[in-house]
Amino acid sequence: MGFTVEDLLQVGEAKKLSVICGEKGLKNEIKGVTIIEAPDIVRFINGGELLLTGLFAFKSCSVEEYKNHLQELRGKKVSGLVLKRGRTVEEADVKIALLKEFAGDNNIPLIEVPFEMSFQVIVGLVMERLFNEEVTQLKYYKTTHDNFLALMLSHSSKENKIGDILGLLDKMICNPVALYDQYMCCYASTGNGTERLQISENAKKYDPGILTNYKYLRQEDEYIRYIVEINLNVGIKMYLAITETISKFSLMDCIAVENAIIALQYEFARTFAVSELEKKFQNDILHNILSGNIESIDELKKSSTLLDVNIDGYYRVIVFGVTNEGSSRKDINEKIHHVDLLEKTVIQRIPNSKVHRDLDKIVVAMEVNSDSSQIEYREELKDVLKQVQTFMTAQNKYLKVKAGVGRIVKGIIHLPETYKEANDAFLFVDIAGDIMGEGATQMMLFSDLGIFKLLCQLDDPAMLMEYVPETLEKLYDYKKPQRDDFIMTLKTYLDKNQNLSKTAQDLYIHYKTAAYRIEKIAKITGIDFDNANEVLAVRIGLVVHRMIENYNKKVM
Repeated sequence: MGFTVEDLLQVGEAKKLSVICGEKGLKNEIKGVTIIEAPDIVRFINGGELLLTGLFAFKSCSVEEYKNHLQELRGKKVSGLVLKRGRTVEEADVKIALLKEFAGDNNIPLIEVPFEMSFQVIVGLVMERLFNEEVTQLKYYKTTHDNFLALMLSHSSKENKIGDILGLLDKMICNPVALYDQYMCCYASTGNGTERLQISENAKKYDPGILTNYKYLRQEDEYIRYIVEINLNVGIKMYLAITETISKFSLMDCIAVENAIIALQYEFARTFAVSELEKKFQNDILHNILSGNIESIDELKKSSTLLDVNIDGYYRVIVFGVTNEGSSRKDINEKIHHVDLLEKTVIQRIPNSKVHRDLDKIVVAMEVNSDSSQIEYREELKDVLKQVQTFMTAQNKYLKVKAGVGRIVKGIIHLPETYKEANDAFLFVDIAGDIMGEGATQMMLFSDLGIFKLLCQLDDPAMLMEYVPETLEKLYDYKKPQRDDFIMTLKTYLDKNQNLSKTAQDLYIHYKTAAYRIEKIAKITGIDFDNANEVLAVRIGLVVHRMIENYNKKVM
C-alpha cells in the first residue's frame, strides 16, 4: 500500500485537519494532489488524486449545475476531498451538504482544513512523499496551470474573469493581490485597498528562483510587497502586487503567479479584441446619429437598441479637448496619446454615457435628469472637469482640458442639435474670457453664449467681418511691431472696465506704459472710450475676430 489519506493526517501540519465524513475511505491511496478552484478542472483529473477546494469554482453556479459537476467527478475515483470554508459562495450550506452526501456514498473521506492554512502546505506535504523537489515544482506548476486554464476556458456570463483570476491566485498563495494599470491606479483587488500603487525608491529587484520573463520587485512599507511588472499582449503595461499579510511569499507562490500572469494576458487580449470591435461598432452608430445621418425612425430605433439607450430620454452632448501648453511642436503621435488619456479618464468619470472619438476630440452623449436645475448641472460638470484635469495634470503638468456643453434635448433624434451647440461652445472656450471676463475659463455652456449663439450660425469669415467695427479693423491692419501689444492691452483694458491701474497690473507693465498704449490705440483707431455703444461694439468685434481666426485655423 502506498501513501494513504490516513498517512497524510499523521504528517506535520496535516494533523490540524479534521475528518467530516467518509471514514471508510481513509485507506484510499493518494496518487496525486490537485486544487479545484476553476469550474472545468474536473476534466484534468486522472484518478486517485486528493482534491482541495474552497468551492470557489462553484461560487456562482446553481445547485443543479453543482450536482452535475459532482456527477462528473463520480467516475474519477478520487482518493479524498479537502474542504476550506469561509469564502462567499452562493447557497454554500446546500452545496456543502451535497458534498458530504457525495463523499459518504462513494467512500471518499471529506476533510476540513482551517481557513488560515494555505492549500499549498497540504500540496507540499503530499508531493514530498510522492516526488522529489524538481518533480514537486513541476507537478505544482501543472496543477496551477490546469486551474487557470480551466478558468480561462469557462464561458459563464456571470463571471468577472479578471477578478476570478486574482481571486484564484489569492486562494493559492494565501495573500491578497491587486492589479494596477500603467498609471498606477488600482484595476482590481482581492483586498480592501484601492489606493494608487507607490513603487518605493528603495524597492529592490527580487529573484523569484525560477526562469521568468517578468521583472519582480520587493519593497517594505507597512507590509512586505512583491510587485511584478507585466507587459500585456495588447501593448499595455500593468503591475501585479502581492502583499505578504498572511503567509510568507515563496518559490511555489511564484509558480502560481507566473500562471496567473499568463491567464491575465489571455483574458486582456480577449477582452481587448471584443471591446475594440464593440467600440468601433458603437462609435460608427453614434457618429451617424450625431451627424444626423439616420434616415428613418426604424433605423433610429434599431440604433438606440444597439447602443442600449432610451430613444425618448433627455440628453445633452459634451465635447472635450486637450492641448499641451508646454510644447509648441506638432507631434501627431503625442497628440493621439494625450487624446487616448483624455478618452480613458472621461469614460471613468462619466459612466453610463456614450463616448465617440472624433479625431482630436472626445464627444460624450450623456443622458440627464430633465428636472435638474442649471446651477446643479453646472456644478456637476465643473466637478467632472476638475477630476479629468487632475488626472491629466498627473500625467503631464502642461496638459489643459477644455469642454463645450450643448443644451438638453428630448430624444436621441435631436442629438445633432446639442452636438452642434457643444461644438460651438467648445470653440468659444479659448475666447470665453473676452465674453465673460474670465481668462481661465475651461468650460463653456452654449446657453451662456448669449448673442454669440447667432454668430455661431455663420461660417463665412467675410460675413463675420461685418460685425467687426471699422475702428477695430484699423488696429488689426496696423503693421508695426507694437500691434499685438496694443490688441492685448485693449482687451485687458475693456475686461477691467477701462481701469488703467488694473490693466497695468494684469499686464505687468507700468501705469504710464498702459496709459500711453491706450492713448495710442485711440489715435490709431478713433475709438471713443466714453461712448458705451461703441465700446460694446468693439468688445463684440474682438470676440468675432477670434472666431474668424479659429475658423481659418480649422480650414488650414
